Formats: sequence, C-alpha cells, structure tokens
Amino acid sequence: MAKLKKVNIVSSIIAMLIISISGIGTYAFKGLLADIKTQAAKVKAEVFKELENYYKVVRKEIFKELENYYETKIKTEFEEMKNSIKEDLKRTTDFINTVNKENLAQEIRNILLKERIKAEEILREQLRSMKLEKLNE
Repeated sequence: MAKLKKVNIVSSIIAMLIISISGIGTYAFKGLLADIKTQAAKVKAEVFKELENYYKVVRKEIFKELENYYETKIKTEFEEMKNSIKEDLKRTTDFINTVNKENLAQEIRNILLKERIKAEEILREQLRSMKLEKLNE
C-alpha cells in the first residue's frame, strides 16, 4: 500500500505539473498570440500608410498628366477654332467684296446706260434741230 500511496502522490504531482505547465502554456500561448496580433496590426498600419502615400503620389501624377493633356487639348481646339473663324471671316469678306464689286459694276452700267440715253437724246435733239434748220433754209 505504501507503494500505491507513492504512486498516487507521484501521479498527483505529475498531474499538477501537467496542469500547471498547461496553464502556463495557455497563458504563454495567449501572450504569444497577443504579440503576433500586435505585430500584425503594426505591419498592417505600415502597409496601409505606404499604400496611402503611394496612392497620393500616383494620384498627384495622374492629375498632373490629365491637367497637361486637357490643357494641350484645349489649346489645340482653341487654335483650330481661331483658324476656322479666320477662314470663315476671310471667306465672308471675300464674298462681301465680290458682291460689292458686282454691285459697283452694276451701278456703273446703270450710270453709263443713263448717260448713253441722255447722250442719244441730245444727239436726236441736235439732229432734229439740224433737220429743222435745213428745212428752214
């Protein structure tokens, strides 16, 4: 029985050691998990900070490129519009000049026609008066 008592005492001590080690292991494991979780949170924060900085740089570059692209596009379209307006204005001016020349030519024809008619009337009058003078002689 003494032997059995010794075995029971040794078994109890071993059981107590296992429970203690198990409890210490659990707390140690929980601490290790907490450390891992803390480190993961720090790494996550650093990664997000780096991503945020990268995003800001990329966004700034993209907006600068877009600004340059649209600035160039607007300047090009403005120049095209300006040239188009100049061409339209030139065509309109040429058309107005052509119409004015035609109107001036028509006006000169009308004046010449009136002067011709007057000259013909004067000549007819002179012919009549000459005929009358000849008849009177």
